[in-house]
Amino acid sequence: MAKAGMTNTIAIGIAVQSNWDNRQFSSSRSLNVHRLFEFLLQSESATKSKMAVLNEKLTTLEQQLEFLEAQLCTAVDPS
Repeated sequence: MAKAGMTNTIAIGIAVQSNWDNRQFSSSRSLNVHRLFEFLLQSESATKSKMAVLNEKLTTLEQQLEFLEAQLCTAVDPS
């Protein structure tokens, strides 16, 4: 009978260890997903900011080009 009790204790110990391992794995995975999500949010924010700056520069260049085209047309055809 003592052997059966010992077997049950070992089985319970193994189950507890397995449960603990599963919880650690799950927690680790959850933390990694959270870190990935935070990284993606930061990347999105940085990308939007850089795109806004590039858009402003492109708009300025387009305006300068239109101005130069107008000057060229006036210089070539003054009528």
